[in-house]
Parts: sequence; C-alpha cells; structure tokens
Amino acid sequence: MLLRSFCRTLSVLAAACLLTLSAGAQQPEAPKEGETAVRGSIVEDRLAKKLIEAGDARVDADEGSKAVEIWKSVIERYPRSKHRFEAHLRLGNYFLDKERAYERARPHFEATAAEDNRDEEQRAEATLKLGICYYHNRNYGKSFQIMRDVIEKFPVSSQVNEAYYYIGLGHFQLGHYSRAIQALEKVGTTLSGEANQSSKLEAGKRFFLKIEDADLAVLEANQTIKVLAKTTSGDEEQIECFPVGRNVRLVLGSLPSRLGKPTKNNGMLDVRGGDKVSVVYTDEHTADKKLKVPVIREVTIVGTANVSLTDGAFAETVNGVVLGKTVNVRISDGDRDVSDGPDQIKAVVEVWRQKSEPEIEAEIAALKGKPAAAAAGDAPKNEQEIERFKLVDKLELTLTEAKGAVSAASRTSPTKSGDQPVNPKAGSAESLVDPAPTATPAAAADEPVDDGSLHTGIFQATVSLVKAEEPIAGDQILQALPADQVRVTYVDQLHFKDEPRIVISKVACLEGNIGGVRVTKAEITDQQLRVQTQLKTADALTQIGNRYKEFGLKEKAFEKYDQALAVCDDVADEARKLGGTLLESTYVQLWNIYFAMDKLDLAAAMCSRLQNEFPSSGFVDDAMLQLGDVAKKSGDLQRAISIYSRLADMKTSQLRGEAQFGIAECYETMANKAPNPASASQMQDRAFQEFKKVYDQFPESGRVGEAVAKMANYYYTQKDYARAVDTFETVLNNHPDAKFLDVILFNYGRCLYRMERKADARRRFDQLIGEFPESPLAADAKKISEALAKAGF
Repeated sequence: MLLRSFCRTLSVLAAACLLTLSAGAQQPEAPKEGETAVRGSIVEDRLAKKLIEAGDARVDADEGSKAVEIWKSVIERYPRSKHRFEAHLRLGNYFLDKERAYERARPHFEATAAEDNRDEEQRAEATLKLGICYYHNRNYGKSFQIMRDVIEKFPVSSQVNEAYYYIGLGHFQLGHYSRAIQALEKVGTTLSGEANQSSKLEAGKRFFLKIEDADLAVLEANQTIKVLAKTTSGDEEQIECFPVGRNVRLVLGSLPSRLGKPTKNNGMLDVRGGDKVSVVYTDEHTADKKLKVPVIREVTIVGTANVSLTDGAFAETVNGVVLGKTVNVRISDGDRDVSDGPDQIKAVVEVWRQKSEPEIEAEIAALKGKPAAAAAGDAPKNEQEIERFKLVDKLELTLTEAKGAVSAASRTSPTKSGDQPVNPKAGSAESLVDPAPTATPAAAADEPVDDGSLHTGIFQATVSLVKAEEPIAGDQILQALPADQVRVTYVDQLHFKDEPRIVISKVACLEGNIGGVRVTKAEITDQQLRVQTQLKTADALTQIGNRYKEFGLKEKAFEKYDQALAVCDDVADEARKLGGTLLESTYVQLWNIYFAMDKLDLAAAMCSRLQNEFPSSGFVDDAMLQLGDVAKKSGDLQRAISIYSRLADMKTSQLRGEAQFGIAECYETMANKAPNPASASQMQDRAFQEFKKVYDQFPESGRVGEAVAKMANYYYTQKDYARAVDTFETVLNNHPDAKFLDVILFNYGRCLYRMERKADARRRFDQLIGEFPESPLAADAKKISEALAKAGF
C-alpha cells in the first residue's frame, strides 16, 4: 500500500512563464524607533523615472554612452529614490549585454540585489545577472554559488530556469557531464503557485508539469506516473512524469504544445485561442484516508503579441517605409487563432508629424499658464513631457491570418538545453543522448499532416502610403510626408499579465528606395574609435581560439591567437599615444592572449605592466590572480604564494577567496614534492590550515566546497575517519556543485569501509557510479561495490 500523503500539490508551468505566490504588493517595513526611513520623495521618484526613460530613449537611438551618463546621473542626483535600483540594473544590463564588460556590470548588479531593494523581481534578475558575469569570467565556483542563491531565495521567480541553465553550462565547461544533465533537466520545472491560482500557457511553448505527493516516494527510478491533459477544443494527451530521484515525492513531466486542430494521443498538445487545458492527477491515497481523489488544475492558453512592419515578403522587419509604396503590417498573437479557418484581428495605423517649434512653444506656454491640477507630490509637467508629434492621419486596419506563415507559436519550442526537450529523468545520462520516445515519432510532431485547417497565429495586412500633406477622410489610404512616423497600435487583450497590453511599432517615412545597401569600403577616421574596434576584434578572435582549444583543436586555436596578437600589435603604438582606458584595455587584451597561448613569461610581464601603470585599475586583482596562476603553473611556488597573499590582503577585491585557495594549493603541491615524509607532513598540515582559511574567512567564495573537500581528504590521510565523514557530508549537503565530487564520494566510501559501515560504503560507491559514470574512479567503485555485494552488504 502506498504511504499516506502528507502533502499534495499539482503544479503546471509553461516554458518562459512563472506562476507567482504573492497575494499582493509587498508593503515597505516601518522604520525602527530612532531611525529615519531612507526614502526619496514622490517628486524625486518621478524625476528619476523620467531620467531613466530618457536614457532608454538614448539607447533606442543608438547613443549608448549618453544613456550611461543619464542613468549614472539618476544614482548621483537621487540616491534615496527607489528608482536608483532600476538605474543600476539598466547600467548592469548595458555593460553585460552591449559591452561584455563583466567587471563593470558586476557592481551595479550587486547594488540592485542588495537587501534594501524592496523589489523582489529586480533583486532576482540582478542576482542572476551577477552569476552570469562570474560565469563569463570563468569563475564557475562563484557562479554556481550565486545561481543556487537565486533558486533558494527566489524560488517562484522566472530566473530560476536560467539559474539551472547556467549551472548546467558551468558543469559542462568543467567536464562534469552528469551534473550538467541533472541541472539542464530542471530547466522549466521551477515552483508554481497554489492549487487555486490561475495558470497560463504560451501557445506553442513546452508544457511543464510538476507533481508533489508523499505517496510518490516509493517509486523506483524507472517507474512513471501518467497524468491526463485535456483541452476545451477536444485534445487529450497522456503526460508521462518521471521521479527526480530516489525516495523523493516529486515527479516531473512535459509535453510540447502547438496551435493546431486537436488530434488525440499524438504526443502533442494541440491548442487554439480561448482554450483551457485541464490537468487531472489521481491521488490514490489522501491524508484524510480517501481513495482515488482527482486533483485538477486548469491552464489558460495565451499569446504574447508582437507587432512589426516588414518588407513586401513579410519576412524581415524594416525601420522605414517608402512613400508611394505599401506599409506591410505583421502581428503575431497566438491566442487570436480561435477557429480552423483564417481568423481576423484589428489594429490602428496612424501617421504622426513632428510639430513645429512655434507649436511646441505655444503648448509649453499654455501649460505654464494653467493652475496646477496634478495630485499632491506630482512633478510639474515640463518640456520633456510634451508630445513632439501630432496625429495627421488614422485608419483601422483588418489583418487576416496568413496561410503558410511560420510562427513560433505553431511549432514546438525547444528548451535551452538543446533542440530536443530534456526528459526529466534524474541522474540518467542517456536521457540527453537518447531521449525517451514520445507517443509518436518526432517526425510526426515536427511535420503535422495538412488537415485543411489554418493555425499560424500570424496576421498580415497592407495599406497604401502616398506622399501628401493633408489626409483625405475615409479613403483607407495613408497620407504622409518625409520624416513623418507611421505607428501601428494593437491591444493585446490576453497575455501573461492581467491587464490588456498596448503594443506599438513605429517606423519613419522615407523617400526613394530602401533596398539592400552594399558597403564597398569602410574607413574609420577617428583614431580612438579605430583602436576600440580593433581591441574588440582581438577579443572576439581570442574567444574563438578558446573555443577551439576547449575542443582540442590546438592548431586552429593558435591560428586565432596569432591573429588576435597581430591586431593588438597593430594598434599598440596608437594606444600608447592615446593612453588612459585604451592603453589599459590593450594591456588586458595582450595578457589574455599570452595566457591563452601558454606564454606565461609574457603574460606575467603584461600583468606587471598593468599593475605598475594602472594601480587603481579594476583589472588589477584579475591580473594579480593570473600572475599568481602563472607563477604556480611554472613551478615558482614561493613567488605564487607572495602574489596570492598580496591579493588576499586587498580588502575590496572580490577574488580574495580565490587567492587564498591558490595559497593552499601551492602548499599542497609542496607536500606532494617534499623530499622526505617529515617535510611532506609539515606541508600537508600547512595546506590544511590554508584550506580551512577559505572556509572560515571567505564563506562567500566559490571555492568553499573544494576547500572543505580538501580538508576531508586531510582527515582521511590522518585516519580520522569520523571527522572525514562529517566533512564529506557537509560538502555533499551544502556544496552540490563542488569540484571532484566523484573523488569525494570515493573517499567517503573508503572512510565508511574503514569504519566497518560496509553497507553504507557500498551505497556511496553506487552513488558515484550512478552520478559520475564518466569518472575514472567509476570502474574501481564498481569492482568494490560488486565485491561488497558478494559479501552480503
């Protein structure tokens, strides 16, 4: 008989969406007695918000440097406003996405993720992006730690999916393929809401299901649970759910969805606009002793609308439309596909013309002459709030669902972990290499049979645009002049948010032809811009070389490194003349290239030059860490310890834990190379103390798990098996992403064997075999496990 169900929830989650648990807006805490609330006024908030929007406008106009200045001014001018966190987030995203300047982005994400920010969504995003910065800097240990914080502190945020994704990528980069699979399998399976909370599924996205029931703890690893999913349009599908591990009460399942005519049991959830999906799970035995009680959750099909103006083939978006030709409008909205035939939607197309200076001045004067009618605390309306365009022409456009259009909502949406959705069968490497078959072959899902129905969710229409100064009422033709704007406005009634969403697309009116342009010669006359461009080219070549090197293609890798070095040499003299940040960036790029090429002496020279000429550079601690790595790699351990010690003493550096771990590794290497047992024992003791400092003094370091594992190995060599076992448990429970977990499990089993706990030892060896089949220790673990099994353990 199944165990009594103490807890039972059925959760449904669509890819790229997340159900929230919050019942209302979080209220700010009242200030404690004797304290004043550090909070900006409403006026400050409004002014700060306007500046942030002005920065956004600069980005839209490709003026990134000016946007950065505006966002920085928000932080400087309104340090108490709640919008300072939004400005920090904008700056962090800009440096991360646009400039790939991870060190510059990191402080802004740290500021946004601080406890005094009351916006949980901002904190979750900033924490995730902070982990991404460490990931791109190849500090995987720290990245793992931060991603785990996202999962633990913000369990119902949409960022949890990406956290698992980057954990998986990090383990893949380190060669930990089993742990990479386990993390990637969890992408899309984050926590959802309570049973009575509304859920939504984006049409065409993968449908994820999570069931928690204490009864499920008795399932074997290869057992599955089947759940029925039914749509109001008539489709019915069985979703096979897999247990996430042994002795756990959680199973996960998923099914692709698409817009289409319902076909039962085809392995694909066929949906249309207005559908609701009912998911039914039968609880065999409830906590109040009832049998076979159905648990039902309902999900609404939605689509996030997208509006664009395209070329004549409705294929590519355009930034301008030509007078005398047609305006081609394309709207994607999956939930407006409600029938088997071509459906229709409506949008508004308008022509807007820039106001003259006298018109703007007259409007500003009229506003200044009016008495203040705004609510208390509102900022007065100023020149920035004036609409600088006026409406010239307007018509309502009917768009028809297009036959044969390719829609993201009409095909399966793969997860980030690959083209094929990952089977959520925990701990099985074959689930990624050879996914479990669905009810029908993949080809049948990818290429549905043409049944005569139309389900694309893509709506198209054209309208004529002629050159004329004055519009003609009711002619269904747009009249415009050069430099006017064409705006398409569409109201998205149903999407992931509760309120209707207004989607607007704008393009400029042009004369002539906007066909393809071919660049025959490109010349950058500005010297500073040329150096910046060349340095980015060198960085790109270096990254390509690193990828080749990771895959063992050393010849191709060094070819790219040589190209990057040639680019840097070409601009080195110019950078030296210009000085400042350009020269600093040149040194950084050269040191990265030399380090990648294993030219350690040249890399060390570049690091020293950077330290000497730019002592306050944000790259100095990175340079010192790599300089220590160079010395350690070349065998000069005393020099490496000296460099690491200097870095560990830098109070503001984020790499102090890394440096301390480097010190401990140097002493460990000395112990391994010691000429006699006495010296080896002395160095082992010193290495243990240095690893312990990582754990005691730098708990936020990404190296804590590895340091604790090293401490456990020390206890094992000292035959202090009880303390070794306790330490191994700490690593396994608190540091699931630590390196060398296969070594830890192997030594854990050996400790238990020495303590005559042979049954427990065999379980640890089996865990190593199951979780790390690619480990070189797996073969030995298998032999030991088989021997213990024969002995009856």
